Amino acid sequence: MVRRILIIEDEIPIKELYERVFAKRGWKVVGVVTGAQAFEKAGGQKFEMILLDIMLPEKNGVDVLRDIKAPNSSWRQTPVFMLTNLGQESVIREAFKLGAEGYLLKAQLLPDQIVTEVETFLAKNKSP
Repeated sequence: MVRRILIIEDEIPIKELYERVFAKRGWKVVGVVTGAQAFEKAGGQKFEMILLDIMLPEKNGVDVLRDIKAPNSSWRQTPVFMLTNLGQESVIREAFKLGAEGYLLKAQLLPDQIVTEVETFLAKNKSP
């Protein structure tokens, strides 16, 4: 089974780096730079995970998360990990309150470690 991930990251070199690392580990990757692009480009697709940056143009990641977890969203049940360099406790609390399943600080993890964190989470939370 091919695993699919949506990466929403506005810094193109970082987005491309994560795309390469996930693809190297066997993931099918869709990468976009805004929340609006995510819904336009990938809205009908199914993903095992969404990686979502907080600092995005137009609409911040917390607001995009709100849209992802909305009752009418096809991604409502898709796990979301916030991927950021913001370590503000209030932002973290808000993201978890809205339904984020994880919060990864870019500066503390190598790209391979981020893939491992995602894969470990999915393995632990796999439906029987």
